[in-house]
Amino acid sequence: MKKATYKNITLKEMLEDLVKWQLNEEYKYGTFYYQDGYGNFEEITQIDLLDSRFRTENGDFSEYEWELKESNIYVREEVE
Repeated sequence: MKKATYKNITLKEMLEDLVKWQLNEEYKYGTFYYQDGYGNFEEITQIDLLDSRFRTENGDFSEYEWELKESNIYVREEVE
């Protein structure tokens, strides 16, 4: 049975994955999550390059400036 784990990634890694996905239809990015101050993982559902922030499924958001200093971005992975 596969188990879900969350791997911490940088803002740069997330944005690079999204650009690869947009430019290459064969590439599929993972689902990105933001870990809030309570340890909960909320799916990132909106990414705004011009506004320099992303939003999560529950309406929370984080600014890129903050994430460059201390990344709270994760990608979900399935492991055996």
